[in-house]
Amino acid sequence: MKSKQMMFFAIIEDVEKAIRDIESMIEVQYFKTGLFDSNSIPTYKSIFDTPNIGFAFSGDWNRIDNYLITKKSTTIYVRGVSQRTGEMKYAVDQMNNPKSIEMKLGGIYQEKGNVIVAGRIGTISEDADSNELYKLFTTKIKKEFKKIGAFYVGKKAEEKLKLGWRLVTNEKSPKEYDLVIS
Repeated sequence: MKSKQMMFFAIIEDVEKAIRDIESMIEVQYFKTGLFDSNSIPTYKSIFDTPNIGFAFSGDWNRIDNYLITKKSTTIYVRGVSQRTGEMKYAVDQMNNPKSIEMKLGGIYQEKGNVIVAGRIGTISEDADSNELYKLFTTKIKKEFKKIGAFYVGKKAEEKLKLGWRLVTNEKSPKEYDLVIS
């Protein structure tokens, strides 16, 4: 499978209008990704219904909330994953959901001041629905954000960068890995 991704830095004010526009154009649903104890996975009609929107509770973007996005009419498939202990866990990811994309918004890192953790939109699928959703989200970001290096940066995030905030994929990495304006 061919993968695509767009990486960005944003605070909630940077993405709110774009996402609300998308959610008014097409009915979507959001599912938190990961490995769960139950196969009963909460569904959200809007990203703004998810807990802690706009805030990162880890300084490492690999450990922040990530959501699978599908059209509302799409059935989500949860796969069972046997554990060494004999118990069963339930995975929500793109592996069995080719009509989806994944999104992590990142945002302001709650534990430390003046840090914004990166977000990402991506897909490993070549399905038409996945490509349509990916294009909707990335087109809005490209239109509203400025590209700095490999990242798209929202206006408010860029203002904070200019004020000395760190824009990071991992706040524990040395500062030379932070996004900078050249």
